Amino acid sequence: MHIIIAPIHDTFFSGRIWMGLDIETIKTTLESGFGHTVEIVDFAKIAGDYSVLPYNAVLFYTASYNENYNQFIKDVVFDISQSRPDVLLLPNIDQLYSFENKGYQELYKKRIGIKNVPGSYFGDTDDFLATDVSYPFVYKSLRGAMSSGVQLINTGEEFHRIVRKGKKIGLVERLRLLKKERKKHKDQSLQPVEKYSDVNFSKFFTKRNPFVVQQFVPGLECDYKVLQFGEKYFVLKRSVRDNDFKASGSGKFEWVEPSEKVLDYAESVIVKMNVPFNSLDIVETADYCALVEFQGIGFGPLTLIGSSFYYQKFNGNWQKIMAKSNLETEYANAIHCGLNKF
Repeated sequence: MHIIIAPIHDTFFSGRIWMGLDIETIKTTLESGFGHTVEIVDFAKIAGDYSVLPYNAVLFYTASYNENYNQFIKDVVFDISQSRPDVLLLPNIDQLYSFENKGYQELYKKRIGIKNVPGSYFGDTDDFLATDVSYPFVYKSLRGAMSSGVQLINTGEEFHRIVRKGKKIGLVERLRLLKKERKKHKDQSLQPVEKYSDVNFSKFFTKRNPFVVQQFVPGLECDYKVLQFGEKYFVLKRSVRDNDFKASGSGKFEWVEPSEKVLDYAESVIVKMNVPFNSLDIVETADYCALVEFQGIGFGPLTLIGSSFYYQKFNGNWQKIMAKSNLETEYANAIHCGLNKF
């Protein structure tokens, strides 16, 4: 198989935040270990000329934490999916659009039949307030890691406090809008609809902040970060913060043996997503397991790097394999596994 590894800015490939991945090691492993043909081609070069991608090639690309540049990546990758359907994208379009976008994650989860933890995606607070609101719930901004932008909302006052903060604008923006308002009826050639123009002006220029509302699961003491690379599963238990409900970013973590329920659930999610590598945030209750969030591109590797073991299923049974793992080697293994399985 002909595999193209496409870093951005010449050498960057997300995997250790700005520290990147050793793409040369991934290339060598795919070539010497599995017999693939591998090239490293800068993403910007591919964006300018899709013909550099061989027919039926695999494009292993990265994302950017710079929102504007990541929009460029999303546009190009989506266009490749339309212009060159012969090219296999790693990660796939859904994983790319889920990167730093908790809203799209909720849409995707519903589409593939992942029901827990239930959540809804709203374009703005006005849309949400038009629904039947029940408290408590978990409010999530679309972007952010380490639980940033995640809050438990117990009352309407707490929610409206977030609304006021989110819609607050600075002095310069207020002056700009005031100037626009004074001129809003100046151009009569547009034939404004008088009964709508005044109210629409304020609504049109209102600051909008899309967000996710997710069901609150009470009584949780931890969650599980599960990294999947091919058929290998790495698990990290993260305890919740003191006097809080969030585990992500708590710094209170340990590598423990999870229940088979957690492993089975993680596997079921991967089967639905059909991806070679992924990062899952899973919670376990007495009755069920649930997926809180996931990330299929540019996710943190601590769960793998710090672990001395992983889990793999053989003949229907989970086995704990004692071994230290190398991140780049596991990416290569997962890509090869994915080409044969996913």
